[in-house]
Amino acid sequence: MNERLLKTLIAVSLVVLLSTLLTACGGGDQQQDEGQSAPETLDGEALVKERCTQCHDLGTATGGGRTKEEWQATVERMVSKGADLDAEEQAAVVEYLAETYP
Repeated sequence: MNERLLKTLIAVSLVVLLSTLLTACGGGDQQQDEGQSAPETLDGEALVKERCTQCHDLGTATGGGRTKEEWQATVERMVSKGADLDAEEQAAVVEYLAETYP
């Protein structure tokens, strides 16, 4: 194979590879932008199962039926003791607990 043909094949291969990579990266950015424009609804049930059960069994974490205000106070108390929930996650957890375990 002559040297000029080899260089052309390498150049074409690099262009195809870079195009593929840029397309893959560009698609991810578009999805992220779309996700940012429409706020995602947090799943309170999943958060309770994931975060609250790190210290409690599920029955303990959800037991004892409370009002929304009581659940709010409970969640705030747990956060003060180290539960890993930001403000949005806390709101989702309180809403879920108040609706499911009144």
